[in-house]
Amino acid sequence: MKIDLVEDKLSSYLFHELDPAFARRARILVQSLRLSGREKVLEIGCGRGYYEGLLSFLYQNLRLVAIDTNDRYLDIARKMNQSQHIEFLNADALNLPWKANRFDRVFATEVLEHLPDDTKGLSEMYRVLKKGGIAVITVPNKHYPFFWDPLNWVLERMFHTHVPKDIWWLAGIWADHERLYEKNELIDKARSVGFSVRRVFLSTHYCIPFSHFLLYSIGKNIVELGLLPECYRFRSLNHHSKFFSFLRSFIYVRDHKNRDTEADDVSTVNIILVLEK
Repeated sequence: MKIDLVEDKLSSYLFHELDPAFARRARILVQSLRLSGREKVLEIGCGRGYYEGLLSFLYQNLRLVAIDTNDRYLDIARKMNQSQHIEFLNADALNLPWKANRFDRVFATEVLEHLPDDTKGLSEMYRVLKKGGIAVITVPNKHYPFFWDPLNWVLERMFHTHVPKDIWWLAGIWADHERLYEKNELIDKARSVGFSVRRVFLSTHYCIPFSHFLLYSIGKNIVELGLLPECYRFRSLNHHSKFFSFLRSFIYVRDHKNRDTEADDVSTVNIILVLEK
């Protein structure tokens, strides 16, 4: 498929996404996988199957395997993505049920920070990836912007603590997370299991105040109650109301200043590594 056509389709799909940081890392992920459309791709920690919907929209013949340990999420993913080229499985990221060298591409977005043993998770990714294959991982940056999560930013710097991860609605960037990452720490872990690091992205510095709280602590719960169906990222819509357009304009007001790569001294929401076996 021509690159320009893929980019046009990607832009149209991501227009529905109200979180600029999510949309930005999704774009980087798709571009970094360098797909022709014939590869066999594994996603670790697929949740409700967003990327299966996105990738099958871009590449109709792509063979996708997606795993998670949450059966409720997997049921939603199967209902939303019924292509014969997609397989959803309940499987553990720390003990993948395949022999070595099975996949052309492997990716895990916002997953490593949840694992009790992230190095083991990286090792399993490396094991099932074919020689010369590409892996992409995204994680939350320990040096996140003040405006993304002001509460935890202040708590960490002034009191060396943060909101407990299990207080999900208030935990912000720490929600259900075992750890956040520094760039060099993540690179070292990837190299320790055998990966070569091909590219590093530090993604999304500029954002509206209290982004995480507004988008996830409040917004996500409102959407999942069914009150704003057109804001649900797992539902495809061909048109949007004036309210959606206004809301999107408000949330994205500072995003035009962001760049896909940033200097090391710039705080960002995400670290993204492009790896090769």
